[in-house]
Amino acid sequence: MPRLKDSTRLERRRRIAAAALDCFAENGIAGTTMADIIRASGLSSGAIYSHFDSKADLLRYVMSTMLEERFTAIGDAPEAAPAPTPEALVARLLDGAAADRSRTSVLVQVWGEIARDGDLAAVAEENLAHLRTLLVGGLRPWAEQRDGAELGLATATRTADLVIAVSFGYATLLALRPSVDPEELRGHLLGALRLSG
Repeated sequence: MPRLKDSTRLERRRRIAAAALDCFAENGIAGTTMADIIRASGLSSGAIYSHFDSKADLLRYVMSTMLEERFTAIGDAPEAAPAPTPEALVARLLDGAAADRSRTSVLVQVWGEIARDGDLAAVAEENLAHLRTLLVGGLRPWAEQRDGAELGLATATRTADLVIAVSFGYATLLALRPSVDPEELRGHLLGALRLSG
């Protein structure tokens, strides 16, 4: 069997991950089988298993890919002028969650799987640490303007944890309450964040 070029291999992984994400959103993680993913991807089982060893392996990849998109949304924040506020960074995170509620629902399901899958927990912990680092870096200029250079890092770190908590709460509410208006909820959360600052 010929080896795939790196670009083809990456595209194939993305195609498989997209099929898996659709299946997870439609059937839930527990209700999705590898046969479902194989069928949805239109690829052979051999093609799937040459990229992913198991559904758990694929789930870890899907989660990392989804979170990487959110990282990209906030990654440019330190270059923004003026220094981004906590509200601005939360808004960047929330925009993605509201734009595709089915993906957000899958991410919330992943959090439930973390308790049973040590490898998934490790991936989640690594991604959470990365998110926190990005947020602290993005918030530090704002925090130093507000509290001075000496206290800026501590303020940015505490605020990053608050931003993460607000974002996770928002995602959970979107997943569990389909009738909730994302914009109204976003407004309430951003207002609460302003009051806490």
